Amino acid sequence: DFMPGGALEVKEGDRIIPVINKILPQFELVVATQDWHPENHKSFAVNHSGKNEFEVIELNGLEQKLWPPHCVQETKGADFHPDLRSKPIEAIFR
Repeated sequence: DFMPGGALEVKEGDRIIPVINKILPQFELVVATQDWHPENHKSFAVNHSGKNEFEVIELNGLEQKLWPPHCVQETKGADFHPDLRSKPIEAIFR
């Protein structure tokens, strides 16, 4: 969801994929992080009646910016970019 066309698009974010693929062989250990939210995540504006995306609320005593739903578990938006060479990844932290 951070790639072009995603819910929280980073303009031209996909331009990093060839760079990552090129340097992967230089590392003995490759790990990855993956944004991975349940659909009822408390940071999603839709889960707060009357609240809007990017509004800031207090949640458990802390400021929380409310986001559009993104990187929802088991959805395409949570997947790695299809051009990423994921075979060398030994561990994924969600």
